[in-house]
Amino acid sequence: MPDCSKLDQSAQAYFNSLPTVFQEQIMQSGVEVTSKEDLERVYQNLLEKGKNC
Repeated sequence: MPDCSKLDQSAQAYFNSLPTVFQEQIMQSGVEVTSKEDLERVYQNLLEKGKNC
């Protein structure tokens, strides 16, 4: 689970801007994120998985 307290300000703002359902999926995924770029990659992967269902 990502530790949101370790995210920098831009990563925190990006995470907060995501739809709640994606915030929850990211939190439950156990993926390690430390930057906005990490969050963007994870979000894009989740979007791609959703298209393939």
